[in-house]
Amino acid sequence: MLKNGLLRYTVYRNMFLSFVLLTAVVIALVTAVLYALFSWSTAREVGKISESMLKQSSVVSNVIKNQVYNFGGLMLNDKTIVASLFDRENDRIKQYHASRVLRNMQTTYPFIESIGIYNGLTETYLDTKGATLEQEQFLLTQISSKNKSYFQLFPRRMLNPGSSRENNVLTFVLLPSYYALLPAQGAMVINMDTDYIQKLIGGYQNDAADSLFVMNSKGVILTHSDSSRFMDNMSSTPYIERILQEPGESGYFMDEIDGRKNVITYVKSADLDWVFVSHSEYRNLLFNMSALRWSSLGLALAIFVASLLLSARLTHYAYNPIRGVLEKISGMQRHKQNARRINEFELLNASYSEMTEKLSSLESVAARRQETEVLEVLKSGGSGTFERFKQSCPGTTYTTIALLVDGLDEFRTHVDAPTRAFAHEAILRTTAELFGCYRVRAAVIEEGTIALIIPTPEGGEEPRDTIPLDALFLELQHGLRHTLNLSVTVCIGTTAHSHEEVRQSFEQAQSGVRRRFFEGKGHIFDCARASDTGDHELMYPSKQEKSVIDAIRLRQRSRINREIELWAEEISTGDYHEALFCMNQFVSSLYKQLRVSRSENQEINNLFLNFTRRMSSFETLYEFKEALKDLAGKLSSDTESDGDERHAEIVDYIQTYVGTHYARPDLSLELVAGEVKLSRSYVGKLFKAHCESSFNDYLNAVRLEKAKELLLQTDEPVQSISEQVGIFNTTYFYTLFKKYNHQSPAQYRSRMQLERIKA
Repeated sequence: MLKNGLLRYTVYRNMFLSFVLLTAVVIALVTAVLYALFSWSTAREVGKISESMLKQSSVVSNVIKNQVYNFGGLMLNDKTIVASLFDRENDRIKQYHASRVLRNMQTTYPFIESIGIYNGLTETYLDTKGATLEQEQFLLTQISSKNKSYFQLFPRRMLNPGSSRENNVLTFVLLPSYYALLPAQGAMVINMDTDYIQKLIGGYQNDAADSLFVMNSKGVILTHSDSSRFMDNMSSTPYIERILQEPGESGYFMDEIDGRKNVITYVKSADLDWVFVSHSEYRNLLFNMSALRWSSLGLALAIFVASLLLSARLTHYAYNPIRGVLEKISGMQRHKQNARRINEFELLNASYSEMTEKLSSLESVAARRQETEVLEVLKSGGSGTFERFKQSCPGTTYTTIALLVDGLDEFRTHVDAPTRAFAHEAILRTTAELFGCYRVRAAVIEEGTIALIIPTPEGGEEPRDTIPLDALFLELQHGLRHTLNLSVTVCIGTTAHSHEEVRQSFEQAQSGVRRRFFEGKGHIFDCARASDTGDHELMYPSKQEKSVIDAIRLRQRSRINREIELWAEEISTGDYHEALFCMNQFVSSLYKQLRVSRSENQEINNLFLNFTRRMSSFETLYEFKEALKDLAGKLSSDTESDGDERHAEIVDYIQTYVGTHYARPDLSLELVAGEVKLSRSYVGKLFKAHCESSFNDYLNAVRLEKAKELLLQTDEPVQSISEQVGIFNTTYFYTLFKKYNHQSPAQYRSRMQLERIKA
C-alpha cells in the first residue's frame, strides 16, 4: 500500500513526505540543541577546572617571593658578605671568602641561577657564575640611576661565562634604599632561573592546556612553556588586552588564537605583578568529542528510521477519509483503472467547480426572476403582475425604497460599463445580505437607481416599526463607501396596499432627488416624515445677482464668493424646480450683463458653454454654488487684462460728460450711470478707484472752477453765477465755495481784482 500510494496518489505522497520532513527537522533540531548544550556545559566545567589549576600554579609567586625575602635577609646577616660590600681597599681575601659563602647559599636554593655583589666604593663585582663588572655594567648603571626599591623584577638574558650562551633569568636587586647599612653605591643581585620556575609552575598544569606562561602587568613574558617566547611583549594581542583590562583576579573566556577557538584562563597574583595565563584549544577539551558526535548521529538515524515507519502508518490512517470522500465525489475508482498517476487536488477542484457553477446558475436564475418581478411591478406590469408578486412575496403592505448612486455623472465618466454593472450587482448582493431575513426584493431600475420592496407579514406592523431601517441603511452606506468607494442616498417611500399605491410610493421615493439637491448626498430621506414646504413662492434674488456681477467687474474675489453664498441661500427657500429655473436664469443673466460675445472673447464663451453643459449633472445646490464660484473667479481673471482700459474709457466719458453738462441741476451719479448703462454703485466705486475722489466731489470741483472763472470775467451777482453752474441754492453755493477756497465768492473776486490792478 505504501509503495502504490507514493507512486500514484499526489495527496498521499505529500502527506507522507510532510510527516517525514517534520520528523527529520524535529530530530535534527533536538540533536543539535542537546549536542550544543552538552559541549557548552563541558567547556564551562573544563574552564572552571583550568582556572582552579591555574590558581594553584599562582602559589609559586608567593613561594618565590618568600624565598627571595629569606635569601636577601640571609645575605644581609652574613658578616663576610657585608664586609666585602663595605671594603674600601679591594681586599682579594675578603672577596674570596664572600664568593665561597655565596656559592654555598646558591646550592641551598636550586631556583637561583647566580648571585652577584656590587661594591660601588671599589668598583668591584663578584658573581657566582663568574660574570664580570663589564658584563653587568648596563644593569648596575640602570640600578644606580633609577635607585629602584628592593623587590624590583628585571626579566633579562644573561651571558653564561662558562658556556658562552645566554640564560633567561629573572633578576631581583637588593638596593641601599632598603637597608641603611649598605653602602650608597652597593647592590646585591639575585638571578633566578626561568626554566626552573617554568618547571615548578608546570607541575600544576592541566593536561588539556596547550600553553602556560607568566607575564607582568605590562604584557611582557616572564616565563613560558616555549622558552623562545621569553621577554616577548604581548600587550597588543587581543586576548592579552582583555586579560589586562579585566577587573577580576581570575576568570576564563572563549577567544580565537591563530584562527582556532580556545578556552583562555588567567589568574592575577596578589603578591607580585604577575599574571598566570593558560589557553587550550576548544576541540581538545572534549576528549570524546568525536565519539560523542558519531554516537549522536547514529542515534538520530535510528530514530529517523523509526519515524519513517510511524509516518507510513499515520499517512495510511489520515488518508482513508480523504479516499472515501474522493471516491464518492469524483468517481476515483474509475480513475484508478485508467490513470497511472492521480492528482486528488485536480479532481476535487473540478468537482467543486462543477457544483459551484450549478449552484450559481440556480441562484442567478432565481435572482433574475425576482428582479424581473420587481421591474414589472414598478414599471410595465398590471394588476395581475402584482398578484403574482404577492404570491411569491406575501405581505399585507409594501414599502418601496430608492437607492440613488451619488455622483452618477462622474461615476459614468471615470468607470467603464462592465465595472458599473459590477457595482450595481454588488449593491444588490449587499442589500440581499443585510435584508435577507426580511424577504426584501431588489432590482436595478436604471443606471444609478436601485429599487427595494419590503413586505409586511400578515398581521404584522409596518416595516418602519419592526425593521431598523436607519441602522441597516447606515451599515449599507458604510460598506459601499469602503468597498466600492460609492456614496448612496436612500429615499424611503410611503406604505402601500395596492398596485397603484406601490407605484406612487416608488415615485415618492425617487423624488428624494429633490431633497438631496438641497440637503446633500449620502442621507436617508423618509417621505412619510417629510415636512410640508407650504405655498411659499420664491422671488428671484435679482439684488444678489446684481451684486455678484458688480463684484466680478471689480475683481473682488472675496465679495464674489460672499454674494454667491447669499444668492444660493435665497433660492434654497424655494422648491426644486424653482431653484433650477433660478440657476438657469442667473447663468443667462451673467452672460448678458458681462457683454460677452463669440467675437470678443472665445475663451470666455467656452467657459459659459462648458458650464451650461455641466448644469444637468449638478446633484446638489452646493455643487452648483462651488462651480459658480469657480466660473466667477475665472471671469474675474479673464476681464482683468482688458478691464483697466475699458474702465479708463468709462471714467473719461463721465469726466467729459460732467465738463459739458455741469450746469444741469439734475446732474447726478444716477444720471451718468444711466448714460454708461451701469449700476450706480458700480460707477461710484469705479470712479473713485480711478480718480481717488467721489463723483460728487469731482462734480463740485468742476462747478466751482467754472464759478471762479465767471467771478473774474463778469460782474454778475453771485446768485446768478451759482445758477449758471447748476447750483440753485445760493446758501449751499456760499458754503461749498468757502469750504474749497477758504474765502467767500465776494472776497475771492475782490482779492483777484486787487492783484490784477497791482499787476
